[in-house]
Amino acid sequence: MPPKKKEDDSKKKDEEPKLSEVNFKSKDPQTLYHLLFSKEENILWRSCDALYNYSLVGEPNKTELIGMGAVKAALPHLSSTDAATRRSSVMLVNSLAQMEESRAEIRAEEVVAALINLLKPEEGVMTHEHATKCLLTIADQYSTKSVILENGGVELLVQLITDPDPLVQNNTLETIQLLAVDCQCRIALNEANIVNSLLETLKCEYPTIQQLALKVLYSVCQEECVRTSVKEVNGLETLLKMLSEEELSDLHEGIVQVVGVCMLDTEQLDAMKDSGCLLTLANYVTSSEPQGQLNALRAISTCSGKPENCQILHDNEIETTIMTVLGGENAAVLAQACRTVSTMAANPLVKETFTKIGVVQALMNLIGHEDQTVQEMSSLSLANLSLNSKVVCLDIIQDEHVTQLVEVLEESTSPRILSYLATVVFNIVKFEALRERLVALNVIQSLSACLTNSDTDVCIAACKALAALVADSSAREELLKTNALGSLVSILKESSNKEVLRKAAWTIGICVANEDMAKELNKNGALRVLMDMCTNDIQGVSNLAVVALEKLLHYDLAAKYWHMGCLSQTDVVKDGFYDTGAHKPGDDFKPIKLLLDRKVDNKRAVLYVSSLGADPEPADLKSEASTTGSTTNVKTGRGTAKGKKPHKPEEKKEEIPEPEPPKELKDTGKPRVDNALREYIEEVTATIAPLATQAEQIAALSVYVSNQMGGPVTSISALSYDLHIAQIKADLKTNVIPIGFIKRGIFYHRALLFKVLADRVGLPASLVRGEYNRAWNEVSLVEGGKSKHYLVDLMWEPGQLLEVGSHGAGVYKKL
Repeated sequence: MPPKKKEDDSKKKDEEPKLSEVNFKSKDPQTLYHLLFSKEENILWRSCDALYNYSLVGEPNKTELIGMGAVKAALPHLSSTDAATRRSSVMLVNSLAQMEESRAEIRAEEVVAALINLLKPEEGVMTHEHATKCLLTIADQYSTKSVILENGGVELLVQLITDPDPLVQNNTLETIQLLAVDCQCRIALNEANIVNSLLETLKCEYPTIQQLALKVLYSVCQEECVRTSVKEVNGLETLLKMLSEEELSDLHEGIVQVVGVCMLDTEQLDAMKDSGCLLTLANYVTSSEPQGQLNALRAISTCSGKPENCQILHDNEIETTIMTVLGGENAAVLAQACRTVSTMAANPLVKETFTKIGVVQALMNLIGHEDQTVQEMSSLSLANLSLNSKVVCLDIIQDEHVTQLVEVLEESTSPRILSYLATVVFNIVKFEALRERLVALNVIQSLSACLTNSDTDVCIAACKALAALVADSSAREELLKTNALGSLVSILKESSNKEVLRKAAWTIGICVANEDMAKELNKNGALRVLMDMCTNDIQGVSNLAVVALEKLLHYDLAAKYWHMGCLSQTDVVKDGFYDTGAHKPGDDFKPIKLLLDRKVDNKRAVLYVSSLGADPEPADLKSEASTTGSTTNVKTGRGTAKGKKPHKPEEKKEEIPEPEPPKELKDTGKPRVDNALREYIEEVTATIAPLATQAEQIAALSVYVSNQMGGPVTSISALSYDLHIAQIKADLKTNVIPIGFIKRGIFYHRALLFKVLADRVGLPASLVRGEYNRAWNEVSLVEGGKSKHYLVDLMWEPGQLLEVGSHGAGVYKKL
């Protein structure tokens, strides 16, 4: 700032008493301090002046004076009737106010009021300068702002904006800038006609004052009433005219900021359109230097958030102006242009225009820009443009840079870029015809990588995109090749964010569309996690977890039977099913591979269903069906539905011979192919399926199953099933036993075999697990026009049907 000019003659000069004979050059501040209590005005102002000079030496001196109480002693003199005393005392107080420890006393209401009085026109320049500077140091506090408002300080400050002295102007504007943070202060400043004062100040010769005036104008224009005042005095026309003046280039940034906030008012923006001011701003976007372009784009972006304003900009063909800038090289300008596109994209007409003039292609090119901010803003623009727009989505898919989008999605470390691009993918895959192209680009791998990102927005966007993608079978196949399902389960285990948990649970529920997906999820521990989530009290999360768990169990019947202990008549048991036993608290459902790898132990055997397989079984590992050669005639062993005993087979075997142990065992790492079960299926399909009624089929099948598992039982201990099972486990060197290998079985062995065979011949039957190794099958028969439910006896009197709820059925279920 240039040196201060001499005071204007119109200013009243401070009068100084001519008492030169008094010596105030003492180096002892204590002496000067005591003189502050003098009743002689000429002594008072001279002592204040001497202490002021002493304080200018440095902070230690200020601290010393504050410590001895100089602030408190000088404050009363701010209201002195003597102009020289008021001037010298405010100079001293202002100097000491630069130290934080003195401000508590200066913020007192009566002190602030006294400082405000020193702003009156009759005071001298020096008084105004130090009074405004002192107010500046304390005006950041709300209490000080209230006192300034209540004591008419706003009006006095506004008057000083146009003061001829630059230091007074500077202090005043900076003080008003602090006041303008408060809404009530902005309204009071408007009532004091601050707009005219600021516009007048823009004509001054000091650039620093001009820039400060623009900052203040921008701040107060946050209030609608101030913007109205700007409109009433044609302030925007004045400001835009200054944009064309090259010598004011250092003010252009501030001018455009003020114009931008004023353009928030639709009426004002419409008036700018009619007056040609909007066209001037648009031309400034394309013709000025980068900083000017940046500021003009900010102004457009600021006002375009309102739908009405966006429509006016569209009518003025502002889209073409923005498109021109998107071809530039300055990174800051490019980023701001992209931000403007994203803001305006909410308007359908603007979005359509952007698409027609090639903005989508320009943005696709920019997502690979070397500047990260440009990448972020171009990605955000694409996300907003592609929302609910098939045309934009099609442009993105067909663009030559679409592979770059997938690459950036996989490689970028910016959470914003990742979340924006994942949102773009989500917007695209909502249109079924476009999914295949994205899947072919390996976008699932990229989204899978996003699931491991720690940023909340990235995880949510990736979950949404994956959930939309897996609607296609090809996408599900690709998903299984990645670790996406494992990552989703990890999110459920580790995240504490409610929205992330909701989206992950929802996505898992969508992903469970077939058995392969269900088994992959269970392999990663999804079952246990979802079970725990179903019991938590997080609103919106437990409900989604319940849905995901139900779907998971629907496609993985082994897990369902483990968890719920029941398979319904519509649950069809297929190859790959296995029964690990009842679910115990805290236990996890284990995948079959883990069970196969476990060493043989004395725990309950895992029952496995496997009638088909690619790997032929060695001859010496064929199940005992081949060794014993079952010849049961299922027709002669039928039972009835009314509890009658079945006919006995023509030949009853007293003992079931043990098969010879295999001579050689090859460990394939897979469950054995169950040739016996395959033969069972073929036999019941040929002999039982053709029977006329369901009652006959049920009775015949129950006798058949009983005969394959050791026949009717009078005593479980006499069956010696446990030794038989232990021998099979030892021979196979695994705890996993194919169901057809078992020739001495009890409740749960027989019930599983009955269910497997019943499902193969289309006979509806449920499988229910009880306690103490009990399990049974329930069937439904229509009798007399009513459906009745029966429990099938496979142990004591095979073929007998016990009505559910009867005493006999209850005895069968318990020890």
